[in-house]
Amino acid sequence: MRIAFITVAPPFRGGISKHSSILTDKLSHFHNVDVFNYRRQYPGFLFPGKTQYEMSPDENFTSIRCIDSVNPLSWFNTGKKLVKEKYDMVIFRYWNPFFAPALGTIASVLKRKAPQSKLISLCDNILPHEYIPMGNFFTEYFLNKMDGHLVQSSQTEEELNQIISNPCYVKRLHPLYDNFPEKIDKKFAKEKLGISSKYVILYFGLIRQYKGFDILLNAVSELLTLRSDFHVLAAGECYGDDSPYKKIIKEKNLQQVLTWENRFIPDDEVADYFSAADIAALPYRSASQSGITQIAFHYDVPVIVTSVGGLPEIVPDGEVGRVIETENPHMLTETLNQCLTEKNLEEMSQNIVEHKKQFSWDHFIDGIEEVYSQII
Repeated sequence: MRIAFITVAPPFRGGISKHSSILTDKLSHFHNVDVFNYRRQYPGFLFPGKTQYEMSPDENFTSIRCIDSVNPLSWFNTGKKLVKEKYDMVIFRYWNPFFAPALGTIASVLKRKAPQSKLISLCDNILPHEYIPMGNFFTEYFLNKMDGHLVQSSQTEEELNQIISNPCYVKRLHPLYDNFPEKIDKKFAKEKLGISSKYVILYFGLIRQYKGFDILLNAVSELLTLRSDFHVLAAGECYGDDSPYKKIIKEKNLQQVLTWENRFIPDDEVADYFSAADIAALPYRSASQSGITQIAFHYDVPVIVTSVGGLPEIVPDGEVGRVIETENPHMLTETLNQCLTEKNLEEMSQNIVEHKKQFSWDHFIDGIEEVYSQII
């Protein structure tokens, strides 16, 4: 089958770009896949981080960089390219209403001039984590152009059904990232990062308001009144103003137990952080799913998540991690205190070895093929 995959991909950085590059490689084992990538993802003034690009992009990854998110002419030109190639299936990666006008326009061109191409959305999010003017309107505009959908969590499934009447879709959970360096010795990893505490609590990934880094900081302040044998390792660039977090760190005097690497962590360093970690804490205020949980599972690291979106279905409570209430620093404190024993951590880590087998890329690709078979 000939497939066009419209997505952000390298040289752009981030979890969705990484997921797309891996998916392209896996799909290419069975199908002929062309990636239609962004020439410009966000205008510079709209991007909250330091750079949109990887420091060392994969030179072996190839894509057609033709979509400018704010230039309608590029949308129509991309549509014409897709029409000319007569693809069997066109997959549209969707995660933010900002891209809906571009993607919806491309889909409209295909609907008119290449009706044989089946259009499928691959949805990371449907409703955004943060308010976007007319976000719901643009999302509905785009989704109504699709013939089928692949969703990655129960929350996204529910949101799809709220917007589309009787949608054709399949749900597949986010696969494991299997492209990172191998796990290294814990003692060596801690030495590399300058940590000597018995236990390491990891907070990993881009820091945005909905991801609850402030909740973790307040929980750590309370945890310090109960024990002192831990260190918090925060690894991720802050998108937006970092002063509220710095204020908490200073006021709560957390410098002694906290290392914050306020930068984007490249792939070749990921193993250092997860190899040093005993448990990962993700106190999100909202989520559809999380690629960070799948990185943690790749390294057999237990995870504490909140009961939002699809996180509870990825992290069975008490087996491979814990599920807690959102916006509850005290509960996070208690849960961390309970988990930080060698027995609990070892049991959960061993459970992950079996649990993570269900998150295969073959199963994910089967979901794409299943959607396609339902609409032809």
